[in-house]
Amino acid sequence: MLVLEVGILLSENLEYYQKILEKAGAVNEFNCETHDLYWTNKTQDDLEQMTENQIKKSCVRFRMSVGFGGEKLEKKQPVKTGKFDNFKIFDETKEDRFSEKTRKIKKYNKVFEKNGWKLVFDTIKKDYQYSIGDMKSRIQLQDIKDLGLVLYYDNPDYYHMEEDEQRRMLIRELNSYGFDLDENMLGIDKLKTFVHKKPMFSKNQNG
Repeated sequence: MLVLEVGILLSENLEYYQKILEKAGAVNEFNCETHDLYWTNKTQDDLEQMTENQIKKSCVRFRMSVGFGGEKLEKKQPVKTGKFDNFKIFDETKEDRFSEKTRKIKKYNKVFEKNGWKLVFDTIKKDYQYSIGDMKSRIQLQDIKDLGLVLYYDNPDYYHMEEDEQRRMLIRELNSYGFDLDENMLGIDKLKTFVHKKPMFSKNQNG
């Protein structure tokens, strides 16, 4: 099974694509602003040789997120806690994913630094999530600081397909909703772009 995600760097503004989705009958389910911190013990040279997914897997991530709209938003709350992911690569005796108070992050950062880990990414984005009908995943419009507006989408119905076929199906599906995407265009790799300090593209943003 191959989980393929496309991440298309868009050229128009957010409102342009929101209107496309609304015309297609999409429901804006949830919006949030997310602040992610990533630590790794890999060197710059190591990171430059990795794929997008390999970079993610080599990092401990702490995510702070607060909702600000959408039909499934329960209640807006100030950010007091966040969640660590992939923590076992730093300390295998700990849970891989757990919640933590944001005020404790400075202490964690000192522990990471003491053990040769460094903060390599500090990213902020606004994420607008849409669904159409009974789709199993969400169309996400992410306005990412220092990168731009990116359209993310995957579909579990295609996971059994080969990479190129799955990618074509995703883009064709998105175009059926009103987008105008070239089937041969590559997606942008967010973390690789930040590593190389220039736009980096690939066929699969989960690869």
